[in-house]
Amino acid sequence: MNIKDWTTKIATNVIHVDRLAGALESVALAITTRAASWIATIPTVILTSRSTQQIFGLTPTQALISSIALEMVGQAVVNTWMKARDWNTTRRANDPPANEAIGLLMSVIYFATDFILIGVLIVPQALANPVYWAALLFPLAQVVSTVMTAERAAQFRRETTTEMLTAERKAKRQATRQAKRQATFAQTSSEMSNLVSNIGNLTDSLTLARQSRQRKLDTRLDSLLTFYLDNPDAGPTEASAALDVSRQTIYSYQSSLEQAGRLRKNGNGWEVMDQ
Repeated sequence: MNIKDWTTKIATNVIHVDRLAGALESVALAITTRAASWIATIPTVILTSRSTQQIFGLTPTQALISSIALEMVGQAVVNTWMKARDWNTTRRANDPPANEAIGLLMSVIYFATDFILIGVLIVPQALANPVYWAALLFPLAQVVSTVMTAERAAQFRRETTTEMLTAERKAKRQATRQAKRQATFAQTSSEMSNLVSNIGNLTDSLTLARQSRQRKLDTRLDSLLTFYLDNPDAGPTEASAALDVSRQTIYSYQSSLEQAGRLRKNGNGWEVMDQ
């Protein structure tokens, strides 16, 4: 293997490795992106759990379950609001509108509840030490992550719907093209059948015409033989007048009859051999 072949092989392998690395990077990024929005809820769940535990006297397990339930409700109301917004944006004129306002209101109430539950314990501590104000950034991050999770789900639905519509349109176009090809094939087959039929009819017509001409010729040749039986010394002018054809035709008939052995010229005129 020469240097050029080695160089081409190495370049090809580098391209394959780069594509594989890009695919792995895309998968890792997709997993990270989806996991990040859910991981962002953990600090808020912990802070909310601590607040509900102290305010309502719940056990740590009860407080944790309550906080998780609150976050699940938040995901649900935000997703409902986003779906209602998408529906109102894309709905047809005769479709009923979705109650987008109530979805937005429930989302605001959910985020306000998070801020209040965390702020109940944080605000007094923050008044004494401003560093505790930073804890309120967790529910703010929760706002961002919840909205982005819902928006990503909505975008996934839009992309899936678009892919389905694209596939349907492609299938419809293929079906239309197939139908056109079948119609064209059927039309071509019909035209070919008609052409073959017309050729057959034309062939039959030509055959009948040839047979008719041959019968007519045979009749004239027989008439010429009959004429020479009665007038063996008649010239071409007399024969053409008797058969009502031209002198040239008489010469042609005489030649055909001579070749067929039915007529022979002798010293006295014409002798009919086929009697």
